[in-house]
Amino acid sequence: MSADALTARIYQTLADAFGYRTFRPYQDEIVRALLDRRDVFAVMPTGGGKSLCYQLPALLTPGVCVVVSPLLSLMKDQVDAAQKNGICAATLNSTTSLAELREIYASIDRRTLDLLYVSPERFNTPRFQEFLSSVELGFFAIDEAHCISQWGHNFRADYLELGQIAELFPNCPIAAFTATATDRVSEDVQTLLKLRDPFCVRASFDRPNLFYQIAYKEDFDRQLLDFLREVPDESGVVYRSTRKSVEKTAEFLRKQGFKAEAYHAGLTDAERARVQDAFANDETPIVVATVAFGMGIDKSNVRFVVHGDLPKDVESYYQETGRAGRDGAPARCLLVYGYQDVAIHRSFLDDYQDPEARDAASRRLNEMVAFAETDGCRRANLLKYFGETYIPPNFNADENGSDADSDDAASSEGASKTGCGCGGCDYCVGSVRRVDATVDAQKALSAMQRTGNAFGVGHIVDVLIGARTEKIERFGHDRLPTFGVGADRDKTYWRYLISALLTQGIAELDPSKNFPIPRVTRLGWDVMRGQRQVKIVERPTGKKKKTTSRRSGGSSTLLSGGGSSAAFNSAANPYSKSSLSPRDRRLFEELRALRLQIAKDENVPPYAVFSDKTLVDMTYLKPETDGEFLDVSGVGRKKLENYGYEFMQAIRKFLEENPK
Repeated sequence: MSADALTARIYQTLADAFGYRTFRPYQDEIVRALLDRRDVFAVMPTGGGKSLCYQLPALLTPGVCVVVSPLLSLMKDQVDAAQKNGICAATLNSTTSLAELREIYASIDRRTLDLLYVSPERFNTPRFQEFLSSVELGFFAIDEAHCISQWGHNFRADYLELGQIAELFPNCPIAAFTATATDRVSEDVQTLLKLRDPFCVRASFDRPNLFYQIAYKEDFDRQLLDFLREVPDESGVVYRSTRKSVEKTAEFLRKQGFKAEAYHAGLTDAERARVQDAFANDETPIVVATVAFGMGIDKSNVRFVVHGDLPKDVESYYQETGRAGRDGAPARCLLVYGYQDVAIHRSFLDDYQDPEARDAASRRLNEMVAFAETDGCRRANLLKYFGETYIPPNFNADENGSDADSDDAASSEGASKTGCGCGGCDYCVGSVRRVDATVDAQKALSAMQRTGNAFGVGHIVDVLIGARTEKIERFGHDRLPTFGVGADRDKTYWRYLISALLTQGIAELDPSKNFPIPRVTRLGWDVMRGQRQVKIVERPTGKKKKTTSRRSGGSSTLLSGGGSSAAFNSAANPYSKSSLSPRDRRLFEELRALRLQIAKDENVPPYAVFSDKTLVDMTYLKPETDGEFLDVSGVGRKKLENYGYEFMQAIRKFLEENPK
């Protein structure tokens, strides 16, 4: 086949099966590499279109293509979505019935099966490997490939056995995909999978449709309510670190009028499956969960992710926030953290038996704390962790053609002044300002030291504000030079400052005490000697409103930037429903209701019918003919055949009832 003929066939398949006219970055090159029978290693962000990179060549390659995926729920969602696009796909796992198994084998014999999804455990069985050796294979695709590396954030021992593929099937290409991998993990994956001169892609880790916010934890319930009022009626995930906090937050949200469910490993399999299905089917818009929830979710219309506690490392944070906005439409990511989170993570380090593994986990935790605490653009600092320099979209070289501002755009020092201009984080829209708190830090540290590093935060705060408590008088702390030196500030401020000192490592909780007792660290002594500066995020001022139900409204007092992030939602991406006119918003809601009804009838998630992004485009274009319907992003011939009539009828009816 000539190069021109191959190109024509690739793009025709792209349009017919997936409903797209153009590729996202690197998809075209990966598809062609697989069609050329080359191994592939691709690091692409969540939402970057990894599945298309192996689903499209599977349609153009003789034989069945085997996809190794880590979770049953993830495989089911991907098979459902592939089948809706007219791709013959199946999954082989522990829940597969004997009748289904026979049909899968028969379709492979007939050479009609394009994609076969299996777990690593299934692949590792000798019987299955023997079966594969007897059939025509297209290629292997390894999803979540970082799971093979012990340096990754989600290592799975069963993935190590996938190194057999290159030896058992030497003539079969292997394509490995992951959304998060440092250079060290990338090298490890390629070595362990024994990839042969692979075509390597390291796409940008930037998710331009995500808006990042970070806040100190003061009153998480109130902070969460403030945030949710800015994203009304949207679907999202709230991550908490423990089962107890998951249950507590879910119950709190239900009392405030939200439809929210808890998800953690302590629930039964049936209950977890029920919650996951309800979330996927838009029946439960909010799930409060431990990090056990998410890897198996292929839901494209998650509009927000909230971390109520500090993640254990930057890779976990990136992957978990990446579950928002997979359809390319705007979504928001909020991280709320405090020194308690850091202390809990550090206590877990003692559980590591291997000193090297413990040191690696400690290093990753320190990197996470540094990311949360560093001045400047959130996006630039996040990308910097993955070795990428962020250049803002409004960047212009100077008149001599040199990139005069590129260093500032990527560095904390440059970004700390005004932000680098990404427009997609609280820092760059002016919602966050760091202030010098060195003098106040010296006062707090002095109070800790002069009281013998033996009292809790509450007592230290009482000393600073000059409170006449029985305890202070009993220990004679009212005669200390630091007594009352912070009377110009309230208790909330001093608790906030001490939390910042603990998070930044300037103070620490004494591990030898049974109660949380802060003490001065080496870095703290540098601050007291005037050798180190302390900066903290300026706290919002103003009277705080009483927490009420979601229907009462109310402005944010502990979070800022709501208005600016709303502008980001509507202006930064044309596929935002917030950018629709009031009239078009009504049409969008009617199309979304139709999608939900169809999804229930077919027992599939709504996003398997159409994504939110496709519905927004459909609302803009208002197609009334087959040709116009095919012009909608994400509509291929199979979906035109299955759903075109019903959606175009709904659009015609709406236009008749709502003339311009």
